[in-house]
Amino acid sequence: MDLGTLGNLLLGCASVAAVVSIVALYAADRGGENVRKVGHLLTFTVLGFTSLAVLLLAVSFLSENWALQYVVFNHPTITGSWAWAYRLSGVWAGREGSLLFWEWVLAIYAAFVAYKFMKNDSRLGSIGLAIINFVQLFFLAALFIEQNNPFKLTPASMVDAATGTLLTSAAMNPLLQTWAMVLHPPTLFIGYAGLTVPFAFALAALITGDTSKKWVVLSDRITVFSWLLLGIGIGLGSVWAYYELAFGGYWAWDPVENASLLPWLTGVGLVHSMTVYRRREGFRAWAFMMAAITFVFVLLGTFITRSGIVQSVHAFSEDPLSFWLFLIMMVGSLGAMAAGVLFRRKDIVSDRDGFERVFSKEGSYYFNNVIMLISAVLVAYLTMASAFPSWMPLGGQSIKTPAYDALARPLGIFYILVMTLCPILSWGGGDWKKLWERAKMPVFIGTALAAVFLVAFASVMLPYYTADSSAPTWWHHFVAITGVVVAGYAIGLPLWLFIDGSRKRAEAKGSSFGQALWWIITKARTQSGGYLTHLGMGIILLGLVGSTMFVSSHQASLPQEEGAAYEAEGYSFSFVSLTETQENIPEGGTEGDTVYTLDTAVSKAGRTVATLSPQMRFPQQLAQQGQSTQHVSMMHEPFKDIFVSFSGVDASGNASMTIKFFPMQSWVWGGFFVLIIGSALASWPKKQQAA
Repeated sequence: MDLGTLGNLLLGCASVAAVVSIVALYAADRGGENVRKVGHLLTFTVLGFTSLAVLLLAVSFLSENWALQYVVFNHPTITGSWAWAYRLSGVWAGREGSLLFWEWVLAIYAAFVAYKFMKNDSRLGSIGLAIINFVQLFFLAALFIEQNNPFKLTPASMVDAATGTLLTSAAMNPLLQTWAMVLHPPTLFIGYAGLTVPFAFALAALITGDTSKKWVVLSDRITVFSWLLLGIGIGLGSVWAYYELAFGGYWAWDPVENASLLPWLTGVGLVHSMTVYRRREGFRAWAFMMAAITFVFVLLGTFITRSGIVQSVHAFSEDPLSFWLFLIMMVGSLGAMAAGVLFRRKDIVSDRDGFERVFSKEGSYYFNNVIMLISAVLVAYLTMASAFPSWMPLGGQSIKTPAYDALARPLGIFYILVMTLCPILSWGGGDWKKLWERAKMPVFIGTALAAVFLVAFASVMLPYYTADSSAPTWWHHFVAITGVVVAGYAIGLPLWLFIDGSRKRAEAKGSSFGQALWWIITKARTQSGGYLTHLGMGIILLGLVGSTMFVSSHQASLPQEEGAAYEAEGYSFSFVSLTETQENIPEGGTEGDTVYTLDTAVSKAGRTVATLSPQMRFPQQLAQQGQSTQHVSMMHEPFKDIFVSFSGVDASGNASMTIKFFPMQSWVWGGFFVLIIGSALASWPKKQQAA
């Protein structure tokens, strides 16, 4: 049996097991305990067959077996001790393998849910698991579409039958042969797949009529974990773009980038809605619909990537069958949840779904949801605008970065402000005197930090401002200053909450301040995780203002001679050398990737502070097309990054460089790290602890 037949057989067996498990789980009420167990056991069977399919593909990559066409087109050309990791990343590097990997991760979630409910005769659990398995069946069906199938055999014309060597230069895109490719897609897929679980349990609650908080309790930790992994994936993608792509930045509002952002935005609303649902039986309609909308945005991401409906450097080729398959699934999922909410509206709607006072915790949660939903819908509309008919607003137009920035900046700053106020507000609101008692110290600390940040704005950011036509200077600076001030309060409030909470606990328990702080961080994880998440968002906001609104860019032409230098922003970039080397030479070969490295000495005030070595690479697989990639080189300082890329030699023999200055860039990465730590703490499984 060839590998293609074996792989498709495994997918077929997984599909049959999924179908039977759905029937068994749905019929468990009438069939009894044994029927329910069959559904659970077959869920494990689906995981077993999909695991074998992924293993088959992984072994093909690791052994460089060219029997499968997917392996031929997605194998890396990189050599060295870590080559195995890049080969393994080929499993999820392309259209077909990424869909299989996504289904495999979803099968792991399904098996986890099945395990949790094995000894619990719960109709909610059975129906929820059946819905997850139905989504699995949907992905398995998509894998049998020719353009999505990773087990197509390689045409004989691509491989020398006698020697087994490839007769084609097809291989993994050189830009994907980086450390980020090993980590970035898997984390995204873990996040995407996990967001199926809250959708499944929300729909199961409507089907069974159990609209209590039980479905939230069963799925909230998985929801936070999935949202966390999705955020890590987005962050890793930004780091990848910043270090590996020479456009000079970490977010370009590309349609596929936007696709990953959409469920993250609505996921924020979902997590907060589930919190109110769990604690106060409120925001129930919000929780149900945000679960569905988040899941639909997950599907929209792969719809954008695979349907060919919008153009992107990250998107795959057009596939009409995938277009209709994913479109039907999106419309069906949203319609089913909306119909369920409408049918159960008497059980869902309560007086706790709204709020009486704006300055209350309910009010802040409500505005959190509205802002996140509006933001996601706007980004989705702008992303899809080029595919819409011309009679619709912006229909047929490709929306550029300035338009996204014009919306995202003020909306994002307003959201951070709402987020900042939330922890000091009380349920129901009302007592202004008590509110001021809680707020006065955070306001004092936030004001002090805002003043410090305004000094940083004037000294660290403003010198790198470059006027452009996208916005008037006064508006640009107003938005930036507002963002800096809000960041001060967003950072000051969680810092004070940690200080105040630790001080009070230390007094009550007779412990040291450090012991009390450690207890809050490690034992009151939901609370401390929330504080750290808010702190991280404040730090990120400050970094975003500097690194996106005050970037200074210079195009340099550097003669290849000793003493030649280019002056920019108080720094001197001097020519040192331009060398040519060969890398990634295959075993038994003589030529590999041609790499040109420009070494330039960076000095300030007459003192050399760094040597930067940007590269221009001509991968062997792209030699005939004359295509190249660029590897940037950077110098990191606490309050700015200096970014240098090399784009070749011009007609005069001068080295062409792009030099960019990114103020506060390290604050973006630092805030992202704090955000991830906070989210991880918040999603950590709870255990009963002694006070």
